Amino acid sequence: ANDQFRPARRSKVLNAIETEDRMRRLIYSANISIDGYMEDADGSLDWGEPDEEIHRFWNQWVRDAGAELMGRGTYEAMEPYWTDAAADPQGPDFADEFARAWVDTERYVVSGSLKSVPEPITLISGDIESEVMRLKEASGGPIDAGGAGLGNSLAGLGLVDELMAVVYPVALGSGKAFLGPAFNRTKWKVLEHRTFGSGALLLRYSRA
Repeated sequence: ANDQFRPARRSKVLNAIETEDRMRRLIYSANISIDGYMEDADGSLDWGEPDEEIHRFWNQWVRDAGAELMGRGTYEAMEPYWTDAAADPQGPDFADEFARAWVDTERYVVSGSLKSVPEPITLISGDIESEVMRLKEASGGPIDAGGAGLGNSLAGLGLVDELMAVVYPVALGSGKAFLGPAFNRTKWKVLEHRTFGSGALLLRYSRA
């Protein structure tokens, strides 16, 4: 007789959706060539040197991020260069601005080979899926993930919520791809797009 007063059971699907809605978004981002490479065949990035407009875009992006999540290669490219630049700014002002934003953001390095990293950077070397889920469940702004190896590994674990790329109008022909096999047949919907003065394009997608 009291069944009509019992609360209906919530579906597992609804619980999963609401839990995901409360999580921080993990956004895999990069500068890429028009044919989808982050580095050329020699590992060089000189084809994608950002001008002031693009630099300031990334400055704001880092300021808005709650955390920076890096693979070892990205970590070694960014540190200690930007930490040193923040401590001893040499200009131009938009580069100094990025350095300040970088050191003010929580930074995490995912690596199975590094033994330690300097504080306040945090090393993640164990169960990547569990550690990244812990970060997603914490309060704060979105998590910005950088590095092809890391981004594709996270995609394989189903942890990438958004893709964002600044696409430069140059073709490299080969190199390190932004999207590897882990992204095969995944579907995405457009969140944002715009053109920079240099002709580069901002493309941002959410998992469909």
